Amino acid sequence: ETNIILYLKNSQKPVTINQLQTEVWGHNSKLDTHTVETHIYRLRKKISETFENNDFILSTKDGYKLS
Repeated sequence: ETNIILYLKNSQKPVTINQLQTEVWGHNSKLDTHTVETHIYRLRKKISETFENNDFILSTKDGYKLS
């Protein structure tokens, strides 16, 4: 989870699912997996419950980014 947040923080533009799979998990295949979406969902839930912030991780047409 920390690696996801740090990678998003250090990116100047939205990050795609494939980028997160490659850079955070080391997957470099095009397998259809919901690993990224599941982790983003859980992160959003934890952040919302702890900090009452529903907009920390944003979804755009180009990928995920931090607000």
